[in-house]
Amino acid sequence: MNKEKFNHKILAFTASLSDAYKDDDERVGASAGKLDLNEENLTDDFTAMIYAAWVLYRRITGDEIDILEFTYLSNRLVVQKLREEAECVDK
Repeated sequence: MNKEKFNHKILAFTASLSDAYKDDDERVGASAGKLDLNEENLTDDFTAMIYAAWVLYRRITGDEIDILEFTYLSNRLVVQKLREEAECVDK
């Protein structure tokens, strides 16, 4: 996938994630257009989703972490959630 298409996907996913926190009349995600879902591009799509979460995180927090730091943070949050769920099961 070329860089322009990949960047478009990042913007579309970022808009969609951001829209989840907005009222209906404030949403912009539909303006990004429909993305095509096919098996050949799934890796690029999931990668673009991760980048979109990173863009949104930086926009909300103002934290200037790079993508690798963001994936570390994401993994840490997942481990924390798994531990919390395990504690609930143990009780």
